[in-house]
Amino acid sequence: MVVQKSGIQCYNCKEFGHVTRECQKLKRMKDAAYHREKLLLCKQEEARIQLNAEQADWRDETDDDELQDQELEAHYMYMAQLQVVSLDVADPEPIFDDEPLQK
Repeated sequence: MVVQKSGIQCYNCKEFGHVTRECQKLKRMKDAAYHREKLLLCKQEEARIQLNAEQADWRDETDDDELQDQELEAHYMYMAQLQVVSLDVADPEPIFDDEPLQK
């Protein structure tokens, strides 16, 4: 079976002839176009408009990335709010307060 891929566009590099899974280029940064595309797919899904296989695959692939990004962001935000309370002379490591700073 021969599959014609000339009309298929990659969501990563925006070139024709392959899908995101087959893309050899580095993963695209999440710019305004990325978020606009993601928003449109989410709106289609909420309106119960069936996504094609490529759109569904892209949505599923990006969900994992976003969850990972959110976990990292939450971790770094928490770490940024820790406050050094004292420095024990016997232990060169700083001692942190149990509670993070409140804004």
